[in-house]
Amino acid sequence: MKTQLFAKQYPLKLDSISEVRRLLTTLCQQLALEQSEIDRVTLVLAEYLSNLYFHNQGSVNWFSIELAGVKSNWYFEVSDSGDSFNPYKINVNDIFNGELLTGGMGLALIQKNNHCGYYESGNGINKFTCPLKEQKKKLNVVIVDDDQTLLWAYKGYLQHDFVVHIFSAAGLALKYIQHEGCDLIIADIHMPEMSGFEFRLKVESFEKGALTPFVFLTGDDNLSVQEQAAEASIDGYLIKPITKTPLVAVCNRVIRRTNQLALHYQQRIVESLSRPFKPSLPPKSDNWNFSLAHTPASEGGGDFVFFHDYGESKLLILGDIMGHGPVAKFHSFAIMGYLEGLIASAPTCPSVLLAGLSNRLYLNQLLETSMLTCIVIKLTGQTCEIATAGHPQPYLLNDAGYKAIDCKGTVLGLLPDETYTAVTVQLKAGDKLFFYSDGIFENIDRNCDCIDNILSGIKGATAQSMLDQLWLRFEALLPGQLQDDATAIVIDLNDK
Repeated sequence: MKTQLFAKQYPLKLDSISEVRRLLTTLCQQLALEQSEIDRVTLVLAEYLSNLYFHNQGSVNWFSIELAGVKSNWYFEVSDSGDSFNPYKINVNDIFNGELLTGGMGLALIQKNNHCGYYESGNGINKFTCPLKEQKKKLNVVIVDDDQTLLWAYKGYLQHDFVVHIFSAAGLALKYIQHEGCDLIIADIHMPEMSGFEFRLKVESFEKGALTPFVFLTGDDNLSVQEQAAEASIDGYLIKPITKTPLVAVCNRVIRRTNQLALHYQQRIVESLSRPFKPSLPPKSDNWNFSLAHTPASEGGGDFVFFHDYGESKLLILGDIMGHGPVAKFHSFAIMGYLEGLIASAPTCPSVLLAGLSNRLYLNQLLETSMLTCIVIKLTGQTCEIATAGHPQPYLLNDAGYKAIDCKGTVLGLLPDETYTAVTVQLKAGDKLFFYSDGIFENIDRNCDCIDNILSGIKGATAQSMLDQLWLRFEALLPGQLQDDATAIVIDLNDK
């Protein structure tokens, strides 16, 4: 089940390529990619688009770019209707001899930096795909010891599992920690510039310094020194000589314990935030029935539901702030507050509402490091008007089975003056509409065909009975704790 976050068509011009390059950087930053991955993606796609412009311009008048994903495996895809030109079928050995060169139409760069990508042509459309690499960020460890030989030994012990920064001068280490921060500090107690205890006190004076895990090293087995170290509120203590096994073990133990404590307090914050804002819907409103199921992620997520009754029409909004923890939860509450003020006065169509919300978010840059997907549903009589912004497509359910409703739009706040298109569905007796957040598919087994496993064969006389069956199947597919909020809504017309 593909989720589309962004899609737009451009004329094939140099200005368009420059605009897309800037846009790629913004999209990658909102996906929280590392800078090296952002650089790789922008390089590959800019080179590919440059090839279209300079070497295939006669047959290509436009190109489109899409950011989409299947179960969080995100990718960029560039499409065009020109002559087929597969960058992977060109032999670049004569221009690529172990070093990156910019000749050969940039094909060497594309092949080198996008070896997991692919190119395909069919039905008059060419598609070039650039998959995003899964981010596995190593933790940063700072080691301080006046013995250079030991420093390099410690770095060798840890560099496979961590990004290690070594300092023989405590003062330089303090400057680095104050400006860059780190995930773990390891320091010798006996140093000429300042003792390890003085170093520890200075670290504690920094923002978040007292919360950074800290381990002491010393060649002194004096009991009084160990007692003084214990009083310094540190997380670990090792006596020299130190070999690889105990050093790696204490690092992993200290970081694991710190993460457990952070998660515990984060969960308490999320629970206190979530309690008054748990997603809910009225069971009925005039001729519409509503059924909702919601399970929060163990670390907190950004799902929210908003409902407003105008009398003749109803407005239902399901949104999802991409991310986890208190930040995502806070952003979801902020968006709910803004929606309350935006739509409370008078009914509005979903496409206009999304356009206004997107422009406001773009101007305020509230979500510059995250993304908001959203689906807006307006119910009037037996008609359902739907517009979406990067949200998973809804489904029409009935006795004949299930069918996706073709409704797409760009994630909110990405571009100025973005427009959205609504889809109108006329419900008949027995029809039901299924809306959901992407947590439904993010949490379950990635080897299963998600939508078939959940929707196939589901039948129910009421919205609630159908949702109960859907939710039982979803829970049966869960491998463990939820990593993202999961929300599902089924609506239908009552017999009134």
